[in-house]
Amino acid sequence: MNQAALVERIDALLPQTQCGKCGHPGCKPYAEGMARGESINKCPPGGNTTIIALAELLQVPALPLEAPGGPVPPQLAFIREAECIGCTKCIQACPVDAIVGAAKQMHTVIADECTGCELCVAPCPVDCIDILPLAEPAASLQRQHADQFRRRYEQRNRRLARDEARRLAEREARAARAAQAQARQQAAATPDPVQAAIERVKAQKAAAGTQTDLQKRLKIEAAQARVALAKAEKQLEVYGTSDIAAQVQALRVANARAQAALEAANQAPVAAFDEAAYKKAKIAAAMGRTQLAKAEKAFGDEPTPEQRTQLEELRGVVTQAEAELDRLQGAQAAAAPTPGMAALKQAKVALVSRRAELRSAEARGATETELAPLRQALADAEQALHAAEDASGKTPPDLQRIDKNPIDPALRALKTELAMARAEVSKLERRQPVDEQALTRARERLERAQAQLDGHAAS
Repeated sequence: MNQAALVERIDALLPQTQCGKCGHPGCKPYAEGMARGESINKCPPGGNTTIIALAELLQVPALPLEAPGGPVPPQLAFIREAECIGCTKCIQACPVDAIVGAAKQMHTVIADECTGCELCVAPCPVDCIDILPLAEPAASLQRQHADQFRRRYEQRNRRLARDEARRLAEREARAARAAQAQARQQAAATPDPVQAAIERVKAQKAAAGTQTDLQKRLKIEAAQARVALAKAEKQLEVYGTSDIAAQVQALRVANARAQAALEAANQAPVAAFDEAAYKKAKIAAAMGRTQLAKAEKAFGDEPTPEQRTQLEELRGVVTQAEAELDRLQGAQAAAAPTPGMAALKQAKVALVSRRAELRSAEARGATETELAPLRQALADAEQALHAAEDASGKTPPDLQRIDKNPIDPALRALKTELAMARAEVSKLERRQPVDEQALTRARERLERAQAQLDGHAAS
């Protein structure tokens, strides 16, 4: 008899409780151990009956059971469901999946599937599992279900193996994705010389974006004139004819004119940028695109001739609006701020900062010694702002300072009294029933307040 067949025959004699009391994780591993010569008296659920059957099969002496608690009779796990907290620890411990339930839900034991292995008792954190002995005929029936227990045990092992393989594959996939992401980050951190060159060209084009079309054309003409002059001068050195000399002279004049025209164009003032027109064109272009998109969506894939005409009109409006926007954007790029305007902006910021510092010091009750340098700094900032305005060439605003006289405290008190008297009269007139005496006193108060105010104004 070969080893595998012997293991199968030994395993068929075991009770298949999968309890682990023999020191192995299940009945099949214990059968493999006995096939290699291990002792046959370590199965408490099988007891003496199993020992005798194993001794006959293996042709060895029948030994007394080697278990501190003696043989284990047929038994069944029972969960006191009212005390169960749904921790799922017993489900994870059961070797034959005989316990059903879900997290934070009540668990219960499938009696026909339970082997009585007791493995679910120890993990239970609330000790709500009892092991109950089985009486006949249930005890004999449980022993007859050994093949069923074996199949469920093997099915559970296969399920656990699949779950572990899936988890391993997921871990490997996560590790691979992390490695790929790290590689992409490293590749992105490494500068690409080609991309860097492209970015430099883009930056140069952006820097040259303030040139007008006239400047670009004159720059090209000046370069062409220089190249033509250089070629003619080389020919003059080689041949030295009068015709080439005359040609060189004419090219020198043309080159001088081209250079002068380019310098004049570069020094010409740039037209002012119309911010309001730019915003208006931007809004018009956005609204045109929105209307066109809505019309295309509403008309569908097959518009009628009338709808196609409307679409063409909308497209024309959008094209015109975008052209105007492009023109104004070019003007915006050309209207670069001058150094004088930048200095003016800095002077304004400095003035605001000096004012804020002085007000903060006055609010916290600083002494005159502390306030004096702050007032001087504010005066210096105002002078710097005036100088920056003059240097910027910007037309100063026509400001008129109006000195307001402070309000007389006595006049303020009289006006307040008059307002309160009017409010009291109005309130008493609305109240029902009317209190004639109170209303009379209020009107007298109003007359006195009005007379006092008139007298103060006359004085």
